[in-house]
Amino acid sequence: MHPILFKIGPVTIYTYGVMVAIGIFLGSIILMKLSDEKGLNRKDVADIAFWTVISGFLGARLFFFIYNPEYLNPWWRILYVWQGGLVWYGGVLFGGITALFLAKKNKIPVSDLADACGVSLAVGLGIGRIGCTMAGCCYGTECHLPIAIVFKDPMSSAPIGVPLWPTQIISSIANFLIGLVLFLRFDKEKPGNVFLLYLFMYGTFRFLIEFIRATPKIVLGMFSVNQVGSIIIALIGLSGFLLRRGGKNG
Repeated sequence: MHPILFKIGPVTIYTYGVMVAIGIFLGSIILMKLSDEKGLNRKDVADIAFWTVISGFLGARLFFFIYNPEYLNPWWRILYVWQGGLVWYGGVLFGGITALFLAKKNKIPVSDLADACGVSLAVGLGIGRIGCTMAGCCYGTECHLPIAIVFKDPMSSAPIGVPLWPTQIISSIANFLIGLVLFLRFDKEKPGNVFLLYLFMYGTFRFLIEFIRATPKIVLGMFSVNQVGSIIIALIGLSGFLLRRGGKNG
């Protein structure tokens, strides 16, 4: 695709970084709008969003290198964020802990904030996956169907000239659809349920998409580490949602 968006003299602007930045920006706007609907303090929510994005990014980056230590050769490659390399549940874990701590500190209803975060996460990640498509990261296994995607730019992270499953495009579409479902349920569910639904829906999708992603299947020779983490999160979301589903929206 197009890993490099453009160059200005010695400065190179990478498409992946631009799309991630756009995803964070639009996701933050959605978070603020939905938080307003819940009557949450805008300044406190903005502060929480800022620190959650930072901690979530660090967590996603850390988990990527824990599971892919070969990418640390050389070690300074950890700074090459434009090449991709973020693990979803690492970001959710670190970001979630940060958001929970700050919400409690600022006395913001955690369930209401979490619901708004679920919608914004889905949309933000959907946009970020467009960046993955451009950079060639998170690529799929070999595919010989008409939907296959072939990367030709030598700067791409994906294998060049090989037809692959368009996992990045599929992931982007899936995230937008998840975001739409969550938005439609936003004012119809008991506080907290929308976020649990997000964990279930995206965790399930991520478990399934991993079967056609080019990630090592090292668990029982059938599943990737990402699948194990994703299915655990999906089950947490589903069990929590079903346990609370009977209550009426307050």
